[in-house]
Amino acid sequence: MKLTMNKLSLALASYLILFLAAAATAATTRCTFEIVVKTDGRRNAGTDARVSLQVRAARGPTLTVANLESWGQMAAGHDYFEKGNLDRFRGAGDCMPSEPCNMVLTSDGSGNKPGWYVSYVMVTQLGQGRLPSMTHRWAVDQWLAIDEAPHMLTAERRGCGIGAAAP
Repeated sequence: MKLTMNKLSLALASYLILFLAAAATAATTRCTFEIVVKTDGRRNAGTDARVSLQVRAARGPTLTVANLESWGQMAAGHDYFEKGNLDRFRGAGDCMPSEPCNMVLTSDGSGNKPGWYVSYVMVTQLGQGRLPSMTHRWAVDQWLAIDEAPHMLTAERRGCGIGAAAP
């Protein structure tokens, strides 16, 4: 009986060490993030405003991109956040220990066309070491504009524990 309990204790201790190692890796390792933003196809949906994004997991670091366009992956000269666009972005940030699940998308309301209708935002943290790739998609379906309801330049979405597959 003692031998079985010792094996069980050893197995639990090993599991705990692996779990803590993965959490420590997430806290200290840089990961690559891929971001996809879909602008709706309705009239005047696009914007020339500066867009920022914050994403975080249930715990751990927050990914902050002050100027999302600076992470742009589209061809040179591409006009981001225009009507019907599916824009792609890529950059590095501190790894999250679990699925990215809370998101704040903000327009600064500047430019010739400040209003913007966003369909969705999808963020993927690419796998790093023992951390698997993790993706979350948030339906936004909202104007980020002061002259359109809900008359706000920020959309906040929460969704920890509710993963969504890519379209």
